[in-house]
Amino acid sequence: MKSICLTAFSFLLFTTSIAQAVTVLNDSTELQQFEDGQVLKVSYRLNGAPISLKDKTKLLEQDVYLKQEFNIRNLNNEVVGEINIIDDERTIPPAKEEPVEHASTIDIFKEPVGKPFPQFAWTDIHGNKLSRESLKGKVVVLNFWYTTCGPCIAEIPLLNELVAAYAGKNVVFLAAAWNSQEQLAKFFQKYPFRYRQAASIDPTRIFNPMPGWPIHIVLDGNGIIRFAVLGKQPGIEKKIADIIDASLNDSKLP
Repeated sequence: MKSICLTAFSFLLFTTSIAQAVTVLNDSTELQQFEDGQVLKVSYRLNGAPISLKDKTKLLEQDVYLKQEFNIRNLNNEVVGEINIIDDERTIPPAKEEPVEHASTIDIFKEPVGKPFPQFAWTDIHGNKLSRESLKGKVVVLNFWYTTCGPCIAEIPLLNELVAAYAGKNVVFLAAAWNSQEQLAKFFQKYPFRYRQAASIDPTRIFNPMPGWPIHIVLDGNGIIRFAVLGKQPGIEKKIADIIDASLNDSKLP
């Protein structure tokens, strides 16, 4: 269902999809139909609470930037999409990122696998400098997230298991958080997250368009994207592990 999820989300956020029809099923649910015949039910939430389609329309018509996260659920053997609209002013303060010269971006909806990941220059919460060049020769597993993202939080135990499974291997697990370092410190008191953490990272400097959260990226030892996926998905830890193993084998990294 990966192609369905990404296509539907692209349509709903940026109104540039190949959807042929949108049918309103009820006050809170739409049915998206695509040229290949596939369909996806989609519902909306505001800061985690269900909202009507009418309220969703009013929110998206506002002249403000509202972050959105996409999740997939399997209800009674039916795949449904859920978009949570985040009120930026009430949930997360503006983030700052160290400037990067000659930065480029990627479009996660246009098959980024096989392309170089954009240059970046981050500092983790312990003061260590991180860049694509400094990590060359290592498999890099990236997670873009923030502390009030429900699907992001739900994945953390699975991602921690990955870190433990590849301890001692030439693999770096790096999480790029929208939140400040202070917010992360408070969050980690309740939810330990074993990835190396970089705070105040603006994902719009990496992704264009910005698709939502969470985002998982795996880079091989040359900084080439080997895996890119949006949204919490069943078996995400297995999918990431398979790509890590293939990248380690291909590059003969220990």
